[in-house]
Order: sequence, then structure tokens, then C-alpha cells
Amino acid sequence: MLDQSSQWYKLQYPECFVDEEARMLQKTLSDFVDKEIIPVRDKIDDDVTHNEIINPILKKLQVDLGCQKNMIPKDYGGNEMLSIVAGALKQEQIARGDYGISMHSAVTDWGWTPATLGYLMAPTPEAKAWGKAVLDEFAPMFVGNEHRAACFNMSEPESACDIENLTNEGKTIGVRAKLEGDEWVINGNKFWASNAGVADLNCVICNMDPKQGKDGFALIYVPEPWPGVSHGKFEVKCGMQADRNTSTYFDNVRVPKSWGLQGPVAWSIFETTVSAPLPLNSGHAIGILQGALDVLLDYTGQRVAGGRTVNQHLSAAMILGEIASFVTIGRAAFLELAHEYDHMDVYGLWNTNSMVAKGHAVHAYITRTVPELILKGMEVMGCYGYIRENHYEKYYRDSAVAKLVMGGSHIGYFSVCNQFYDLEYSSFGPGKLKDPTK
Repeated sequence: MLDQSSQWYKLQYPECFVDEEARMLQKTLSDFVDKEIIPVRDKIDDDVTHNEIINPILKKLQVDLGCQKNMIPKDYGGNEMLSIVAGALKQEQIARGDYGISMHSAVTDWGWTPATLGYLMAPTPEAKAWGKAVLDEFAPMFVGNEHRAACFNMSEPESACDIENLTNEGKTIGVRAKLEGDEWVINGNKFWASNAGVADLNCVICNMDPKQGKDGFALIYVPEPWPGVSHGKFEVKCGMQADRNTSTYFDNVRVPKSWGLQGPVAWSIFETTVSAPLPLNSGHAIGILQGALDVLLDYTGQRVAGGRTVNQHLSAAMILGEIASFVTIGRAAFLELAHEYDHMDVYGLWNTNSMVAKGHAVHAYITRTVPELILKGMEVMGCYGYIRENHYEKYYRDSAVAKLVMGGSHIGYFSVCNQFYDLEYSSFGPGKLKDPTK
């Protein structure tokens, strides 16, 4: 249970980063996780259809608590929760219970981000008109009483994280879009996107012609069900089963021209949208580690070995102390990063080299370290650590997935290097793919 009156809490979540509104949100979500997720967390990954446990929890989280309308502007009845600090705290708390459920909620926010940025930030009249058209059409269903999901449909089987590597400028995108009169026509397939196959609305990342560079980039919203859109099977993963992943196929999919935005402005919105999850998934990872630490503290405080509780053995205390220390350091890092994201006027735009480097530095280090620490903790629990009903092993499986989000740690560390020297890590350097624009 989250005790916001304790000194430890105040040290972990200092007022300079976490204001009263964010603390209220955090407390609400913490209580929700303790009541709705923690008691069934060992059963979530066995809910194959999602109908028994997962969907009822998502309904309570997304509809009853209103999380599915967090990125909808207030003009449309949404929460307009634009604070990255608040978002990171949200994801930390839910991931403490289950990473897949947290990812489902986060990606619904992510899917709406481009249209909301276009509408609220209005980089051009064209972008505002596009955001308005998408919100006019689809926002009403997300502020209603039915559970809805959105999908940021980006990754592809051929290029994977090449699309997330902004130095490629979208040239590796395989899904093609073209304008025919007043309609977009989309062909190609996507893979691995969270919420794919269950989403009511997709933001599809497309390219009209790689030779055009940024001028050929397009963001197009496609609802479901919709003619020409189909899916493969849901993937069975080592963890986070509450998050659906599947292929999405676009076969001459036609949508109104007003649902798409192309060119450099669309690319700029994409750069911002791709950078947004770095502090959020860092919060996810710390939430996973906190959940694992809670299990360890409970187990080692009750289990007796050699005439005393396990937590009184120095070898166990060393591991517990190391995990608790990294929770503290990681939490401070993602809160600082989120604070900087919330103050672009001071720290710069999210798509600058420096901010991208800072974001990836925090994200890559946290997500790569968390699985290693959880595995160390399993040494303390022994056989109890890998039994499903003892709750611990799920955090290890979830953490293995968390470190691969946003292109994984390799692209993250490459991005950090790019702040200090010109690192050729695009797909089009010597001995690599031919640059389609040349």
C-alpha cells in the first residue's frame, strides 16, 4: 500500500517533480492495483481469451477510472492529461501489478498522441485540421461507457526498430499509402504493435515513396473493423500476456483523406510521439522491479532458514539492498526525465539530439538492469521464485519484454553516442542498405 505521508515516500517522490494533482492520480491507481490486480496477478497470463480476468480489469481501469480518455482533449470530453510526470507515475503503479495491463493503457494513450498533438499544438493549420477531423470522428467512442483501445501501428517484420531509428527518416517503412482523389489507399503489413487485433483505432505509420524522404511520410488513422484490414494470430509471449500483439494486414484499405497527414509536419509529430514513451516505459520498468521487491521483502521476512528469517542473512540483505537502491536511483532518473519533458521551454524539444540522448540513456540503462536484478532476487527465493502462484517469476518474464520496447537498449545506447560524436548507425551507411533517396 502506498503511504504518501511517510518520509520514504517524500524522498522517493519529491515535490519538485510530483505535484498534488499527480499524487492524487498516483494514489488512485495504487489503490486500484492493490485491489484489482495484485490478488489475481498470478492468474493473468493464463487468461488466454482475456474474458475471465483481463478484460474486466481493463474495463474498470480504462472506462470506470477514465484512463482511455487521458489523451483526448477537454474540448471533446477527455482528460487532456498531457503531463509526462503524471503519465510515468501512472505506468509505474499499474506495472507494479501487471506490465501487460499497463501497456494496454499506455498504448491507447500513444495511439491518440499524434492527433492530439496536431490539434492542440497546431504546428500548422493543416495539422490542426487533421487532428480535429480525427477527433471529431473517433473521440466520442473513447469518452463513452464502452471499453475502447487504440494502437500506434508502427513496427514491421522486415525493418523492426529501423522505423524507430529516427536517423533513417522513415525510409525503411514498407507500408505504402497513396492518395486517390479524396481517399488514402494503404497496402502492406505491420507486426508486433501493442493492442493490434483488439484496437478500435489504429494510427498507421506509412510511407508514400521512400525516395521523397520526409515529404513521403504519412500518419493515417484507420478504424476497426474496416474493409481490407485483417490480422494474424495473437502471439504467445514469455510475459505480459494482457498486451495483445499480432500482425495487421492492409489490403487496399481506403479511408478519407482528412484522416491522414503527410510530409515534414507529420514527420515532426512522429518524432515527438516516438520519443514520448521513453520516461513512461522507464516508469514501467521501475514499477515491475518494485513489484518484485515487494514479493521479496514479504518472502524473506517470513521464510526461516538457519534459525532466522532469510532477510537477516547478509547475503540476502545484500541483494535486497541492491534492488532497493536501484529502485531509488531509477525512480529519480525517470522523474527527472519526465520533468524535463514537461518543460520543453527550458530543456528543449523532445526530438533534439540532446533530449533523445538523455531519454535513451535513462530508458536503456533502467530497462537493461531491471531483469538482471530480478534474476538475482530469484536466487534468494530459490524454487519458490519460479513457481507461478508465488508471484515473483512473472516480474522476471515481464522485465525481459520491457527491455526490448522502443527498439531495445542497442538503439538506445547508439542514440546516446550520437550526442557526443557522429555515429553512423542508420540503415544506409557503408556496407548497408542502399539509400532509396540517392
